Amino acid sequence: MYTATTQITIVKFVPVVEFPTNGVCTEATISPPVNTSPQPPNQKTPVFTGDGQSITITVPADYHGATQLTYQLFDPRYILLGIAFKGAVAGCGREEFNQLDIYRDDTSSQIIVTDTCDPEYTGVEYQYIILIQDSETGAIGIIDPEIDTEVEE
Repeated sequence: MYTATTQITIVKFVPVVEFPTNGVCTEATISPPVNTSPQPPNQKTPVFTGDGQSITITVPADYHGATQLTYQLFDPRYILLGIAFKGAVAGCGREEFNQLDIYRDDTSSQIIVTDTCDPEYTGVEYQYIILIQDSETGAIGIIDPEIDTEVEE
């Protein structure tokens, strides 16, 4: 399984006061993904690329497995709550991203997203939001990055 980790830093927390948010989101930086795979793939293109705000997962053409991307937030004031996906045409990524694991303690939190790398979803670009909570006020915020899954040719 291919794995990578990225870190989130909250720049300016903006609570969601109405829905839809009309583009008002929490400002955050997301680091580029760092490959943490036990054994890197034998391919020209790295599995995980992007600047953090936009992440592309490219697996070898003969790969039959999943990938995992871990989002880490090392700020005790904010808690990662979840992720919501939306496909370019329709759907919410339920089959492509079939497992989310959330871990948190008093000082940090992380979400591990499993991408099934199902060939049916190759080339599908997903919009997604990361839900966070301010632990001092209880307010909910949204971070709005992007993810894409491809197969190396």
